[in-house]
Amino acid sequence: MGRRQDTTQRILDGAAAVFAKGGFAGTSMEEIAAAAGVSKLLLYRDFAGKRELYQAVLERTADRIVEDVPAQASNAALRALIAAARRDPDGFTLLFRHAAREPEFAGYAGELHDRDVRAAEELMRDIEPDPVLRRWAAEATVDITYQAIITWLEHGDPDRDDEFFARLLEVNRAAAKRVR
Repeated sequence: MGRRQDTTQRILDGAAAVFAKGGFAGTSMEEIAAAAGVSKLLLYRDFAGKRELYQAVLERTADRIVEDVPAQASNAALRALIAAARRDPDGFTLLFRHAAREPEFAGYAGELHDRDVRAAEELMRDIEPDPVLRRWAAEATVDITYQAIITWLEHGDPDRDDEFFARLLEVNRAAAKRVR
């Protein structure tokens, strides 16, 4: 990677960290420059403004998840999602906590959310024949998964990620289980 690419990655990393704490509205370009260790002038060299920088962070995070996490729901996909979140905790938190609630940026999280809900529904097809309950269970499972991962990133020990994976797998199985 060249020097300019290194600087751009440092800017995106710094922006992700600051945006993940304050969201779009609560973050200034000054804070981003300080977090990235660059001048505001350098920020504007690559990004027209805060909106473009925010979008670049979201796109980078979403692209990494699409590349690293299989679209088909499985234990391996859940493990890969946790690993992707661990590699980019600020981006993951920004995407699924802040951007998902900001109408202007919700589409970034929405596409991944919809992909994961469809995969969960497919996985639950044999478990829950009622399409309404199956959709509900799939939505609940995906939402629980994203929020559980964010909470684990904030409070959990990376050395215990395997234990967290096992617990989250149990939660997901319980949410998908049909009660008779």
